[in-house]
Amino acid sequence: MLADLDLSSSLKFSAVGIDGCRAGWVAAFQLGGEPMLAVVKTLSELSPYLSNETAVMIDMPIGLTNDDSSRQCDAMARQRLKPYRSSSVFGVPPRIVTRMLDYPQANILSRELTGKGLSKQSFYLFPKIRELDDWLVSDERRGEWYECHPEVAFAQLNKGVALEASKKTLVGRTERILLLSELSGVDAALERASQVYRRKDVLPDDCVDALVCLLTAERDQHRRIVIPATPESDERGLTMAIVAPA
Repeated sequence: MLADLDLSSSLKFSAVGIDGCRAGWVAAFQLGGEPMLAVVKTLSELSPYLSNETAVMIDMPIGLTNDDSSRQCDAMARQRLKPYRSSSVFGVPPRIVTRMLDYPQANILSRELTGKGLSKQSFYLFPKIRELDDWLVSDERRGEWYECHPEVAFAQLNKGVALEASKKTLVGRTERILLLSELSGVDAALERASQVYRRKDVLPDDCVDALVCLLTAERDQHRRIVIPATPESDERGLTMAIVAPA
């Protein structure tokens, strides 16, 4: 947890990368010139360390539809990740579906609204989707928050080619860590996290994904791409776009 790091109350992160994990969220940030990883139960735990200038990249949908339309950023991301990783971009259902607490009911409503069923994998993400969706329009929000899909980010770092090996395999994880060379101290950060946090709380690939989100957040805007280049906003004013390294 962040409290375990004994952070100064005046410390503000310039950039943060966040990925969901079993215990809540794993956040990656720089501390003393080295990347660090910390698990937080809720996004609000990060608030004291964020300023309005903090760049935050998070692997969770930002901006939700209200009808049977699909998000353009998801469709474009799948195209970029063919043929190996396109399935890693799941279809984000309408906001009203993500508010359902019962899977059978959510599945029925999804079919009624979109003509498509709902996977249990996506249903299990609903609590985090709701948390982020509400956090972004709350008075507590600090920083500029962007959606970052790790597989799209790694493909960009791999000269635009999606990685064939799954992040769950040793080969796949090794390939992704090598692509993080822009961040010095990645191996040490991962080792520290493995010693502090249990696998039942956070998995190694969660940490790697948070680090590539951090790498993207640390880049200036001219060294990032936005998918699509001219994104739409949802009814809450949230931008529906995926940001990745240029």
